[in-house]
Amino acid sequence: MKAMRLFGLALLAACCAFAARAEGPADVWTIVVPYPAGGVTDLAARTLAEKLRPALGQTVIVENRPGGGSRIGIEAVMKAPADGHTLLFTNTSYAILPVVEPTVRIDPEKSLAPVGMLASYGLQMVVASTVPARTLPEFIAYARSHPGKLSYGSSGPGSGVHFAGEFFKSLTGTFLVHIPYRSTSAALNDVAGGVLDMTFDATAKTYADAGKARILAVTGAQRDPRLPDVPTAQESGLKAFVLSSWVGLLAPAGMPATTIARVNAALNSALADPQLRRRLQELGMKAEGGSAERMRQQIRDDGTLYRRIAADAKLRFE
Repeated sequence: MKAMRLFGLALLAACCAFAARAEGPADVWTIVVPYPAGGVTDLAARTLAEKLRPALGQTVIVENRPGGGSRIGIEAVMKAPADGHTLLFTNTSYAILPVVEPTVRIDPEKSLAPVGMLASYGLQMVVASTVPARTLPEFIAYARSHPGKLSYGSSGPGSGVHFAGEFFKSLTGTFLVHIPYRSTSAALNDVAGGVLDMTFDATAKTYADAGKARILAVTGAQRDPRLPDVPTAQESGLKAFVLSSWVGLLAPAGMPATTIARVNAALNSALADPQLRRRLQELGMKAEGGSAERMRQQIRDDGTLYRRIAADAKLRFE
């Protein structure tokens, strides 16, 4: 009988220890990034994770799950338990998946629950140093006189950069060959190496400073504070070419509202940190924050915008 009592006490202690680990500060929360390491989305996710740790009182790690045009990482989070321990950190590409693949089993408004938007950013139109154009109008003229001879890279068919490239082509009447890569950073590396003629990215300043690439314009409505001398596409005469992207957190659809509110509060608390805001600015991003509902509306608006771009540019995805 004494042995049974001791066994029962030991079992109870083990259960209590397990419960403490499951709910306590030592528990691990995973932020899944559906892209390879090194891109702007990954860098923003890691910046946020550092600040979420103290805000949540939890260990927060970033896990890259690239592939399938971001679908592998997205679907992994869709299948994860809705306990808050697994979150998705992604970008505007999530909102436009049905535009790219109408039969996709991902509904941006229902498959995952918006948590909060970290930041927004415009893209930099980056060309190789071997391209003779030094302004956007010069590049447009050069591309028109060399149809099919210039290439641009994206992080894959249907990505935000792919839409930017095709939108640019439809507005300017140019023919640039699309080269899909696994990530925007890989495309940018090839622009810097002279293998690729052009891409859109948000992290090209280092290459431009080193003379390995040239930034002709930015796609946002305002100039990038890191690049005060680089005009917007609007300022360069391409009035309709305005595109901004966002990065933010989403969760499995069944996550309790209280947990979503907790993580949203932690995100907004992190954004109050001047160090985080400076780091976002270094990445060319504008801090956003706000409610989960604000992010939900942004996802709806993006779907409308990109469907219109796809129709105007006569994009077809297979």
